[in-house]
Amino acid sequence: MEVHHHPKVEKKNFREYFLEFLMIFLAVTLGFFAENIRERLVNNEKEKAYMESMIQDLKTDTTTANNVISEQKYIYTKIDSALKIPVEKLKDIEVQDSFYHFFVYFYSWIATFNRIDNTIAQLENAGGFSLIHNKPVKDSITELNSFYEGEMQGNKSIYTSRWQRFDEFAMQLMILPKPPADIHDPIYEAYPDHIEVFTGYDTRLLQQLYSFARFQQSDIEINLYDEMRYKLEATNLMALIKKNYHIENE
Repeated sequence: MEVHHHPKVEKKNFREYFLEFLMIFLAVTLGFFAENIRERLVNNEKEKAYMESMIQDLKTDTTTANNVISEQKYIYTKIDSALKIPVEKLKDIEVQDSFYHFFVYFYSWIATFNRIDNTIAQLENAGGFSLIHNKPVKDSITELNSFYEGEMQGNKSIYTSRWQRFDEFAMQLMILPKPPADIHDPIYEAYPDHIEVFTGYDTRLLQQLYSFARFQQSDIEINLYDEMRYKLEATNLMALIKKNYHIENE
């Protein structure tokens, strides 16, 4: 009967253990760095994609702001023309026809600015602000966002609510048509022909109607200032993003 002898296992010396440890350490470390590099590249791609999307939103915003500014200036001139008609002359039907032609614009139509917030919403919901590593760009986006959500939205709300109150008050003094949905509606070009639209001529109430119109002018002035400031800052932000992220002009 044969006796099996277990082979002798040589014990590893310290140097061999150290080399094994070093190889494992290097493999883990290299894997860690490789993953970090991969993640950084992915985040850089996401960051640039966000910036390209932001530029598109801002381009749309500046176009929208230009249109709204033009519309508000037009409404402002109609209010100005109406206010130049003395209250005491409103009983004259021909004068009343002229007043009504100006009045119907700012009674039935309001122009307000609303930004495109697709990219901002994505950044806020997905925690994307943490992906923006360029501090000047990040600060500029934050400042423009705060200005829009704070001052601009607040002033727009005042303008809208006062316009609604103005309409409700005007209904007590005048026979008003259904407001047209479009600025190009023929009603804006049609003068009433010797049709009495005022239901009363209480001087105190008519003066209050004029006061509402003057307040609406003031609200438009404030909103115009906000929109022009937003347009300027949006234009500067687009230039800053293009410069820092090497995005070609489109």
